Amino acid sequence: MNDVALTHQLHEAADRLMARGLLQPGSSLSQRLTGTGLGQIALLKVDADRSCTVRLAAIDAPASGTLLRWHLAVYRLRRDVGAMLLNQQSWAGALKELGCGMPGIFDEQIRHLGTSVKLLANQTVKDEHCEWMRGGENAFVLNQNVLCLGMTLDRAVFNAELLEKCAKAFVLATSTGRPVGKIPWLIRYIANGRLMKDEKYSARQYALGQVPVFKSAY
Repeated sequence: MNDVALTHQLHEAADRLMARGLLQPGSSLSQRLTGTGLGQIALLKVDADRSCTVRLAAIDAPASGTLLRWHLAVYRLRRDVGAMLLNQQSWAGALKELGCGMPGIFDEQIRHLGTSVKLLANQTVKDEHCEWMRGGENAFVLNQNVLCLGMTLDRAVFNAELLEKCAKAFVLATSTGRPVGKIPWLIRYIANGRLMKDEKYSARQYALGQVPVFKSAY
């Protein structure tokens, strides 16, 4: 993919996220580019005036700046990840007010985001300090931001939307003061197993210099 097409693709994804209130000034969105070695990423950052700038960076290169270090650390640790979004989300951010993460309450959530959405604090961006990403989950709530991962750019955008929808349901249900139940363990097992299978396939494809192609959303 040439630079013009790549920039257009990232801007299209950014426009979709902005339209849903999921991309604000200071947010960033990146995409893995296939190539030799670990390859490169294209990183889009939303500036204060809501304009977007795109830059390229080698995944195995030293990073300057906290934002770039975050993105490169993710791609180094998670070879299945093809896109990453670091943003702010109203309902997912509300999990911090509850003081807890979000368990698997929907099969679609477990299928795409993982068995739970962890609430994390004081995380650094050094590779060796990001072991919490190795479990295969694709959504995390940090101190100031929400981190969403995807095997492709479309999946990352979808995961951000899915996270906000599930978080809204969970926060509202929890506010009633009544217990929020999990879905049956067998459904959780099957849904998460499909996600793990997809992630292994995605990592193999990127190692071959190819973008993974998935036949269905579920």
